[in-house]
Amino acid sequence: MLFNNLVDAKNIMGSVTKLLPIDNPYYEDFQFFSSINCTTSSEYREELKSFLEKFIINHAILSMPDNVMNIYPLLVKLYGWL
Repeated sequence: MLFNNLVDAKNIMGSVTKLLPIDNPYYEDFQFFSSINCTTSSEYREELKSFLEKFIINHAILSMPDNVMNIYPLLVKLYGWL
């Protein structure tokens, strides 16, 4: 997938939100980033990149359901694009 703008990022984060159980510790973070809640697009980009960096480095994916693990490579690509 090619990323054209932050709407693509928002949509990916929304897709992950739909796959997570509501009691997952990352649910609220993915829900937050499923809409552009920041004042500016650069703020959203910075906040999302910071979140994804922590998510990737901490290997949080290991605690995720299998259907989210399938999206992990896309999250890594998104992080690289940001």
